[in-house]
Amino acid sequence: MRSFLILAILTLAVILPYQMLAQCCAAGNPISGDGSAGGTAKNVFEASLYYQHSYSNTYFNGTQKSDYQYIDYSYYDFTSLRLAYGLSNRFKVSAELGYFFSKAQSFDFGYDRNAYGIGDLVLGVQYFAYRNPKRKIDIFPSFNLTLPVGNFDQMDGVVVLPIDLQPSSGSFKYKLGLLISKRYMQDKLALFLSGDAEVSQRINTDRTNYKYGNLYNLSFYGSYKILKRLTGAVQVRGQIREKASDSNRETLQSTGGKYIFVSPQLRYNFWRTWNISGVFDIPVYKNTNGNQLTNTYAFSFRLSKTFNFSKKKIKTVNADLK
Repeated sequence: MRSFLILAILTLAVILPYQMLAQCCAAGNPISGDGSAGGTAKNVFEASLYYQHSYSNTYFNGTQKSDYQYIDYSYYDFTSLRLAYGLSNRFKVSAELGYFFSKAQSFDFGYDRNAYGIGDLVLGVQYFAYRNPKRKIDIFPSFNLTLPVGNFDQMDGVVVLPIDLQPSSGSFKYKLGLLISKRYMQDKLALFLSGDAEVSQRINTDRTNYKYGNLYNLSFYGSYKILKRLTGAVQVRGQIREKASDSNRETLQSTGGKYIFVSPQLRYNFWRTWNISGVFDIPVYKNTNGNQLTNTYAFSFRLSKTFNFSKKKIKTVNADLK
């Protein structure tokens, strides 16, 4: 346990001085997590329905609140359907399709804008690379491909809605990730260290030429089985978003930055194969590049069910890692 904690502390210590953030309302599917991030079993099928509400009403410039006021508040209501299947005890594939019921901005001068529609399709593969039964350490690398299948370049009259309001990101994205888990106390306590890097291709449509800055995530997460069916957890998650670039490939000053979130979570298992979980995201540190509207809070729920077609008992390391 000591070595794992030292690794987590050192990793966070390296990243925290660079003061971590992500934009509050970037286009495309938000980070929705994985209802069984550390589980891979042959012929096991997982289906989950996810909902997230996010609200933003505070401008920051650097690490300080800003007097700048253009948008009073912004919010979205997002849902997604995720399906995953274990091709073997090593490989799991997944697909997630997102949809925005609403994605809105209310302006200081009394004008509102709203968008809705299909977001992105995210295809993923997770590999069970390493297990040490004695030390109870597991390692899972992963790869995700985001396909911008949904609504993009939506209009408000004759004006193209800003990118932050578009349901789809409009961009192909590639993400490499790594998850390390360690279990203690007959698996009642589990610790996770997770990181990923996402690179976006340039958007080049008739109305938009734009490139998102690369996105980096790092999180440390601990879960504890409070009761037989109830698990509690706390996650510390940092995000770094690089600056975006325009059609001339010049960086945009008021884009990108760094965040740190603390996310308390609860997960309840019922009827053996059903799980429901809730997560509350609290941004505890913000450092923006220029004046930016930042996230105030977000909360989410996930309902999932597992179908075991292998007829063998499954043992997975469950975590609603975001």
